Amino acid sequence: MAKVLLADDDEALIVMLSAWLKHENHHVVETASNGRDALDLLLTYTYDVVVLDWEMPQISGVEVCREFREKRPYAPVLMLTGRRTLDDKIEGLDAGADDYLTKPFSPQELSARVRSLLRRPVHETDSTAVCGAVTIDAIARTALVNGKALQLAPREFELLEFFIRHANQSFSPEALAGRVWVDGGDVSIAAVRMAIKRLRAKMEEAAGECPLKTSRGSGYIWEV
Repeated sequence: MAKVLLADDDEALIVMLSAWLKHENHHVVETASNGRDALDLLLTYTYDVVVLDWEMPQISGVEVCREFREKRPYAPVLMLTGRRTLDDKIEGLDAGADDYLTKPFSPQELSARVRSLLRRPVHETDSTAVCGAVTIDAIARTALVNGKALQLAPREFELLEFFIRHANQSFSPEALAGRVWVDGGDVSIAAVRMAIKRLRAKMEEAAGECPLKTSRGSGYIWEV
């Protein structure tokens, strides 16, 4: 499950794609019908994937993407457009879009593109993040708590990075298995819980407490 912003001025398309993403992938979908509302949402809230139509009222999707990239460079952006020329595609990609989908398209193809973007490691688009007392560098794969190094195994670091990038969002063990263990192979729910237990223990040892809480009935949440 991911949190998706879907911005398009075609109301019928918005209704259809929102229903599809919610039903097929169980995503949380928020919508905007113009570029100004889309940009306001993007600069206020955190999303796992952004789906932007190129031609929207008030501010174009390209301009929204460009300004969003200057402020929050890490969420992947899928650009929707009826334009087909190579120059148009280059313009969209240069504005910061990660992928490009030409209209008309099927909901199945949109879902596949969204899944592909969700599988991309976060550190490909953003190297550092700060959340409370924790600072991570995804390129160096280092973590600091109150300025002191936190010694983490690779999977523990990936969990920490994921939770920091998605603070105040709840994830089930099954969702974490699919979103963090992206390097192939099956992973048991027991292995997910054990990795979380180790991460918590190291955070508590370093900081005296851990923001990673158990959300009753829905999984785990990094509270800030």
